[in-house]
Amino acid sequence: MVSAGPSPEAVGPVPGQESGGRRLSWPVLLLTLAAVTSSSLSALSLFHLLALRAEVEGLRSEVFRRREEPPPHTPDSQPPPHTPDSQPPPHPPDPQARLPFIRKRSVGTGPENTVSQPCLQMLADSNRETFQKEFALEPHTGIPWQEGLRRGSALEAESDSILVREEGYYFVYSQVYYMDRTFAMGHVVNRKKRNVVGDEAQHVTLFRCIQNMNPVYPYNTCYTGGIVKLEVGDSVELLIPRSTANISLDGDSTFLGAFRLV
Repeated sequence: MVSAGPSPEAVGPVPGQESGGRRLSWPVLLLTLAAVTSSSLSALSLFHLLALRAEVEGLRSEVFRRREEPPPHTPDSQPPPHTPDSQPPPHPPDPQARLPFIRKRSVGTGPENTVSQPCLQMLADSNRETFQKEFALEPHTGIPWQEGLRRGSALEAESDSILVREEGYYFVYSQVYYMDRTFAMGHVVNRKKRNVVGDEAQHVTLFRCIQNMNPVYPYNTCYTGGIVKLEVGDSVELLIPRSTANISLDGDSTFLGAFRLV
């Protein structure tokens, strides 16, 4: 007699089917946990960001508020209360009341600031005539001078030249009014040293002046001046490098002078 085989219900699960189902559920679980964790971290980060932003806004508002508020008054900065025994603050002095005092001081200090500077100005002498003088082996024209203004004893007029009596720095100036038809006229201001060291030249040209002359209207002035150091015994003279020269001998047109600076 043939026996019947086991029924499908009696047959147990096939080996490997349950383990295969479990392998499919673990990845899903891990992905779910990762998604939940990422969402939680994102939410936590967003919360911290919002909290920091709110704190920054609060600090900014506090700074603006403190800037707009006036500074607090300290007890030292408040004026003392006025009492009957206290004296009122003195009034500022009237500017008009100070004027006489200022004027007295300015008048009093005036003479102290005044310094007398020795000077000598020589004017052309119209009562005399020009003369010839040899200089550097060439004929020159000399001008007759007369003393016009003198102050102090540092400078003297001597032999149509300026004689230095006190050493110092001087401003020397000169002017000649030419009326000559020669195409060019001019003059030189020379210094004659009293003390010569070694092979130094005794005569030194300090200044030189030259002007073009108009043949139709020959009237022109030539002025020169500058600062030089002069020693005791030196002399300063003016010469025209021409054998003859037609010039004006008026004192307001032709002159030679110097004054000491230091």
